Amino acid sequence: MNTMRVTRRETCCLLTAAAARAAVAAPQPWSPEWDRALILAAVEQQDPSFDPRESMLMRRVGGEYHYHTGVRREVVHPTRDSLAYALLLLEAGRAERALKIIERMAALQETDPGSKWYGLWGYYLEEPAPKMSPADWNWADFNGALLLLIEARHRKQLPEPLRRGVLEAIRHAAYSVRRRNVTMTYTNIAVQGTFVTLAAAELLGDKDLEQYALDRLHRFARAVDETGSFAEYNSPTYTQVTITNLTRMRMVVRNRAALELVERIHERAWLHLGRHWHPPTRQLAGPMSRCYSTDIGSPLWLQKALGGRLAFATLEEIREKRAPSAGETGMLDYRCPAQLAPLFLKLAAPRQHRELFLPAQPPMRPVQGTTLLERHFSLGSANRGDLWIQRRPLLAYWGGLARPARYLQLRFMKDDYDFASALFFSAQERNFVLGLVNFRSPGGDKHGNLDPIQNAEFMASRLRLVFELAGAPAEAGILADGKPASGELPLTAGVTVALGGGTKLWVRPRTAVFGERTARWSVEREGTRLLLSLDLLRSQKQVLVRWADVKTAYAAFTLAMEHGGGAPAEFDRRSAACAFEETRGAGTTRLAWKTHAGELGLNAGTEVATAERQNQLFSETLNGQLIPVARLSEARLAPDAI
Repeated sequence: MNTMRVTRRETCCLLTAAAARAAVAAPQPWSPEWDRALILAAVEQQDPSFDPRESMLMRRVGGEYHYHTGVRREVVHPTRDSLAYALLLLEAGRAERALKIIERMAALQETDPGSKWYGLWGYYLEEPAPKMSPADWNWADFNGALLLLIEARHRKQLPEPLRRGVLEAIRHAAYSVRRRNVTMTYTNIAVQGTFVTLAAAELLGDKDLEQYALDRLHRFARAVDETGSFAEYNSPTYTQVTITNLTRMRMVVRNRAALELVERIHERAWLHLGRHWHPPTRQLAGPMSRCYSTDIGSPLWLQKALGGRLAFATLEEIREKRAPSAGETGMLDYRCPAQLAPLFLKLAAPRQHRELFLPAQPPMRPVQGTTLLERHFSLGSANRGDLWIQRRPLLAYWGGLARPARYLQLRFMKDDYDFASALFFSAQERNFVLGLVNFRSPGGDKHGNLDPIQNAEFMASRLRLVFELAGAPAEAGILADGKPASGELPLTAGVTVALGGGTKLWVRPRTAVFGERTARWSVEREGTRLLLSLDLLRSQKQVLVRWADVKTAYAAFTLAMEHGGGAPAEFDRRSAACAFEETRGAGTTRLAWKTHAGELGLNAGTEVATAERQNQLFSETLNGQLIPVARLSEARLAPDAI
């Protein structure tokens, strides 16, 4: 991934066959030669997209849905990508074009303090902030950070009038960040905005802004101290954004007391990442709060941070532009703390990791993740969350270093897009997961906040819970209750899939209710994906769904994974033999599953209700006791913590 181009439309670059070979090749030490190669390759990849008439990059936007913007099927000029390109040009020694871009970008910022959109840019030249739906306030953070790097690293190359313009643009961006003042649980923006305001305050000599930034840094540390971890947890994209901005602070900020706190937060972020890293697949094991591509691809920033000891690409592949574009990686001093490096290099022994992410708000249980790291697979789940397109509340990987990755991802689909009103609850112990999906109202369609369902009704032709298997072999053996199976299955059938190399998956629906409709359970193939689909609604045409008419709507399931342990039929038999009970109450259910790792229990709502109500009704148990809360670390970050 490339921090310079972390966009909501980003799709993570997958390793080519050559890069996959590099992943098992002898590691090569990282050196300035690699940094230079990354910068030059990134610039050369962007050069053909430069539009000299607008002094910006240009690209075509497709017809797919995107948050914040109404632009579809149009050639546009992106602001952030253009500014990132200007920074890379300066790094490559090509100042003339860079200066034109920077001047153009400064002119596109909203600079009126009285404006609602003060300090912002639109995503595109063609769609300024006031025309977006709605504007993305993060653009003050992202573009402000890029301008600060331009100023910190290349101020001598900026003509004085342009430098004054850059300083003003930084001031407007920093003031916009302060005015917005995001919650400290918005992890990546909380950290990025802290970098922008703290670095801008030192640069501008603005004492009031500096006091705000220092207070913000301490508030963020206290937010982490509340749980020991991060609210925006285990995100392949945004954990990198967080580490990137902590690295920027380490490189740019001068305040010693601030830097001491930054170092402590930086180490905690790496510990959080390392505890979830699965060396056998070189993937970040689930669960994930936010994710754009379930395959992490080849994170060259991680290769650099570990001094080259993880090989995702070779120097030759970078120079030949056969590796992902990662220009800013060549600029930033990424460093994994030495004591944490072993977590990324080898799985010393199979282990289960529980980690608290969000504190309890009684009667609501805390948000906590459980991750099993085995030699041949990983399996992770969040005890509660939702199924918005960016969530990964239930996720497994297998297949070693295979690229594209082989994984299981739980989704809930409304027609052909993930349904943001579906909520997820689970209990996990080792390789067993007991899960339930229900629904919230009010809630969102494609996005929880930006795309709300109106009047608690919507149109749909298909609503389904999907166990999506990417990379399952075409010849994968599939058993339903011990017999070869395909197509539609009995609703009570447990399905076993032989994933290859001795790894196996077993899934069984336990309950599926959607008003008066009859659920359907099937095995399907869509391209390279194998889908186990539990349909709650399936119609030849769009139908109107009214939550008030549906009322009761939920699906429960049990899932197990295993490597070795005999033939798939034997695994199927043992999994099916685990006793399951469901006890229904008024708008609630109690699930109990006696697994080989212990008895998992789950209480949850069965009727459509507010998210708050669904979360209040949920609890998860192991052997009759609430699953204990586990902190990533007991050490406190904030110096004034008690």
